[in-house]
Amino acid sequence: MTKKKHYRISASKTFPIRLTIGNVYFSICVGIILYAVISALILTPILKHYGNQCKAVITDNESSLFHRYTTNCYLYEFYVGDETYTGNSLIEVGNKDKIGDTIEILYFQCCPSFNRPIYYYENE
Repeated sequence: MTKKKHYRISASKTFPIRLTIGNVYFSICVGIILYAVISALILTPILKHYGNQCKAVITDNESSLFHRYTTNCYLYEFYVGDETYTGNSLIEVGNKDKIGDTIEILYFQCCPSFNRPIYYYENE
């Protein structure tokens, strides 16, 4: 006589990955670091060779997001189609005679929010 083995079937199914606040925080931090590395090391050299060129006007708006740790600079504005985009002009605040001047910038046609002034590449 053979006996049948009874296997216990689990009544509750669990999600294989537990989402905790630590995991979410870690994922966000890794995403920010990857974005910084990709934009600084990969996209910036590509922009130098394949970016579209246009003129932008320096405004009196200031880039004050991280000015505690970096120099505070004026922003520039440029238009692509009907949209207005801004960027960091790398001109330090206090140099008011530069406000209203036009500068040449490079931007991606598919993503104009990623842009740099042409003189950004002069230091390379």
